[in-house]
Amino acid sequence: MAQPLPEFLRSLGKEDIKPGGAYATRTALSRLGLQSKQRLLVVGPGAWHTAIYTALMFRVQATALLASADDIKPCDDAQLARRLSGEVGSVTSLPFEAQAFDAALVEAELSYLEPAKQALALLELQRVLKPRARIALHELAWRQAPTPAVEGRLREVWGAVVWPRVTRGWWDALEAAGFEAVQSELAVVSYFTRKGLETDEGDNALHVLHGAFESEAALRRFAAAYREFQENRRYYGVMIATARKAG
Repeated sequence: MAQPLPEFLRSLGKEDIKPGGAYATRTALSRLGLQSKQRLLVVGPGAWHTAIYTALMFRVQATALLASADDIKPCDDAQLARRLSGEVGSVTSLPFEAQAFDAALVEAELSYLEPAKQALALLELQRVLKPRARIALHELAWRQAPTPAVEGRLREVWGAVVWPRVTRGWWDALEAAGFEAVQSELAVVSYFTRKGLETDEGDNALHVLHGAFESEAALRRFAAAYREFQENRRYYGVMIATARKAG
């Protein structure tokens, strides 16, 4: 069975495998209004590295939700390490007490869940946030309602079933889970744009492209995904949203 597209890109040497890339992460964090010593929950691929970044840049107590304890990597900076923690668990059943966090950052996680589980995950996130705490997320989104053919092509190039929503759909899901004051913007899927590759990977971008040419199968898949996101870019986007827990 084919790897999901983000994991395929990782196999080529790509380091940031979130569809919105570094731009989405930085934008979401900038809108959370984090303050020193607050507790932040980080969810998504690369959560441990994002937790390190937020603990360093914002001086928060960052907790990463991890798929495996192996995802925890040593931190040589003792002071920074005291602001980091990791817990193994699922976003649909978070291993934390109620009202434990001042903020949450969710990156490229919910789109992999069918709609009922997306709703459950948002309720769990609402549960572990303090009253009026803020959440930021960036997820794969439809710029406009897709045709069945486009939905089929996305599943084909992605190599897995994903459940993006249109922007209003993500808003509705947040509000249904008890969040308010939703704000959002649509960004591009950065995987195959020149600016996206440069921003996400820097000098490593050339290594990723070399990886795509190492085998005929890899090149075919890379080229097919590139064409799909270029030719149908009016459909594909990344929603960056912030909201506040009611109460």
